[in-house]
Amino acid sequence: MPTDTPQNVAGRDLADLADQILGTLTARFPVCMASDEFHFFPQARADGPDWSRWDDFSPNALADITTRFYQWRRQLEKLVSAAMPPDDIMDADMLLRVLRTLGEQLLQAGVVQTQPTFYLTIVGIGLAEAIEYGRPALTARLQSLPGFLDQARCNLVRLPRRFRDLGIDMLARQQRWIAALPMTPDRRTSVNNAYRRLNRHLGQTASVGEDFLPPVDWYAHVAADHMGCGCQPDDIAGELGAEITETRSILETSAAAMAPGHTWQTVVANLKRPPMPAGGIGNLYHDTIAELARHCRKQEMVSGRLLQQCPVTVQAIPDYMRPVRSNAAYSMPPGHPPHGGIFYVVETGAKASIPADHRLLTAHETFPGHHLLDTCRWGHPRPVRRHIEFPIFYEGWASFAEELMFDTGFFDGPIDRMLMAKRRFWRAMRGRIDFDIHMRRRTPDQAVADLIAEGVAANQAQSMIDRYCLKPGYQLAYTMGRIRFRRLYDRFGSRQPDPAGFAGRVLSQGEIGFDHLQQVLEKGG
Repeated sequence: MPTDTPQNVAGRDLADLADQILGTLTARFPVCMASDEFHFFPQARADGPDWSRWDDFSPNALADITTRFYQWRRQLEKLVSAAMPPDDIMDADMLLRVLRTLGEQLLQAGVVQTQPTFYLTIVGIGLAEAIEYGRPALTARLQSLPGFLDQARCNLVRLPRRFRDLGIDMLARQQRWIAALPMTPDRRTSVNNAYRRLNRHLGQTASVGEDFLPPVDWYAHVAADHMGCGCQPDDIAGELGAEITETRSILETSAAAMAPGHTWQTVVANLKRPPMPAGGIGNLYHDTIAELARHCRKQEMVSGRLLQQCPVTVQAIPDYMRPVRSNAAYSMPPGHPPHGGIFYVVETGAKASIPADHRLLTAHETFPGHHLLDTCRWGHPRPVRRHIEFPIFYEGWASFAEELMFDTGFFDGPIDRMLMAKRRFWRAMRGRIDFDIHMRRRTPDQAVADLIAEGVAANQAQSMIDRYCLKPGYQLAYTMGRIRFRRLYDRFGSRQPDPAGFAGRVLSQGEIGFDHLQQVLEKGG
């Protein structure tokens, strides 16, 4: 029988505490925890969900969970010691970061009091999840939906006009969707009345203001700590600016070589697209996913068994989610082992337009990007690491994964390289707009004008700014994360380039912090 050393006892205590934390959060926030849409929450789903429960953001509930956050953090800090195995220290650090960021976001960010779209997103995801589980689950969720909508109405006491208008738009779209769901006449009346009460509150009752921006020092804290940039605002601005300058130069040089006298935006817009396959763009994405998967299989980044057990499906973004979602997204439901994920696109039919960079986009969202990362995370042997992801790691890896496909030979040639530069350019531009708006260095209207000047349609530019304002700091994760992965790759793979080996070492760790990842790579892990 193994010796019951202090390290073993601490390891068991850590596992028990992690179970307690995840179990409590899942009971309190069943929808947010069951989805990767809410990026400051860990992810978990109860074995036997109570479908009548919605997430509880009432003042009393938040006060209680705040006390628990404090207690859990003290317990974790007592468990951590220098004698603890490195993997346990990493797990404890991940849990501490989650508790710190989630607690501060719930209590200080103001989302609960200011963003109707936060509650409506929970409604859409919660009902969609129930639909997958069958009629009894959906019936239970619909029965308790009026109470959740009334909770939202009571909580939304500080409404910026921008957030109010987005909420009204999303509410109307969601009502059209819900009208098609099966329910008894009495239930439909109850649900419709709750929506009307919320709509009336948003449109007529609530106090509406113009200021929606958080304090500058709070945004700087979110960027450095919650998002994980780990540096001061001027350093963030410098890295974003350098990325914009570098990629703009690549784009202009490429355009001059391909079509002298034309802007790079015109050259990209005129690039030849593949023919639309029978069945529409959804089939094109399916074919591209299969092509990427075969390549990653050949590179030994993924096994044939995993490809069979964890497929990717392509779906159109639901209409009611469009006010808060970008043109493409990825989602994998919680579960060990993983069983597959969904690649969301704006449109899947024959009338959709094919983006010039659709293959790079698919690599970002599926192989070797989000889908492969999530598959490895949910299959991780250490339970804590299955449940936790961080934006800078999640988006940074997917952005860097596109570049890895050049190193493995999947992408090649001047057009692919120009499109890669375009994607890097726009991610850095989005990050700088997010940063500048929240640091008060430009107004939202100025940001819209800047996007239009770069060739973005006016309605699309406004929609982009609206989304960035809902999630302060999130747009930093793409470029800042990509830069950190690129530095690690250049440092540990420059002597003997091994893109597949690097991917394997990174993905085998879960989404640990970059400081821990560097330590693992230094030890040859």
